[in-house]
This record gives sequence, structure tokens and C-alpha cells, in this order.
Amino acid sequence: MKKLSQLMSGMGLLLAIPAYAGGSLPAQTVERLAFQTGGLFMYANGWANPNACSRSDAIVLKETDANYDKAYTLILAAYMAGKKVSGYSDGCVEFDGQTYNSIRGFKYLVIE
Repeated sequence: MKKLSQLMSGMGLLLAIPAYAGGSLPAQTVERLAFQTGGLFMYANGWANPNACSRSDAIVLKETDANYDKAYTLILAAYMAGKKVSGYSDGCVEFDGQTYNSIRGFKYLVIE
């Protein structure tokens, strides 16, 4: 009986831990860039939607990202050279009532 009680307590702790969605954003050629208040939008056909955001035609590099300036420069160079951008997203950000996957500028941002 004691083991069952311990098992149930352990399962309760697992259920109390918040689940975070997220995942990779496979490489895509950025077709269009746009600035909005708070971030840089990268539009491409075929972005993954690992966080089930309401929009998947663009991903957002948030202006508050620790490496925003460096990531912006890298993304702009990729856009001008027709290179593909990939990265990781661990959440949605809201703009004008829609949500978009965010991309980290400080981790996993890759140009191919």
C-alpha cells in the first residue's frame, strides 16, 4: 500500500509540472521580412507550427531577444542571399490578435 501511495504522489507531481510546447523550425527560404512593434517577422511557405499558434505563415524574432541585433543581421544576410533559416521555437507571441511562433536568436538559429 505504501508503494501505491508513493506512486500516486509521484504521478501527482508530474501532473503539476507545466507542459511546454515547442520544437524545431525546419529550414525555409524567407520570402518576405516585415517589422512590427516588438519584433521582426519572417514569412515563408512551409514553416512548422510546433506551438499550435493561430498563424504559421510567419515566425517572429522578438525585439526582446538577448541577441536580437546579431540575429537580425544574420537573418537579413540570409534573406538577401536567398539562404534558408532554421531554428527553435518555444512559444507563441501575439500581434494584432493573432499568434505566431517565435524564434530564438540566441540558440539554434542556423543559416543554410
